[in-house]
Amino acid sequence: MSSAEPLRPYVLDTGVTADRPVLTHDRAREAATARVPLLSERELDVFRLLAKGASNRTIAARLAITERTAKAHVAQILAKLEVESRLQAGIVGFAWESLARDRGEQGGTEAGPSPRLVETARR
Repeated sequence: MSSAEPLRPYVLDTGVTADRPVLTHDRAREAATARVPLLSERELDVFRLLAKGASNRTIAARLAITERTAKAHVAQILAKLEVESRLQAGIVGFAWESLARDRGEQGGTEAGPSPRLVETARR
């Protein structure tokens, strides 16, 4: 688009206009959920605990790692999911687990979707 061409506002379903496309909550959640397969196995362990609202200290204790390592895993998860906070990551984790339950995935655990679901999503 040339600098002389005016910006055309986007009109959202809510009637609000914006100068650029705005992701709705559903689309943002879907986009982040689609990136879950990028997580390593250990990051998935941390991610499942984030979905339950666990603190870094709790994550460290449950996974037998240091709090500093838990914090590093959380930072990597935020970057890979392209979310800004652990709360957003937790919401994505909750949605991910709900998706697994909705699909009737067998072999899932209380901690989250089964490894088979994760592997299928990675393909």
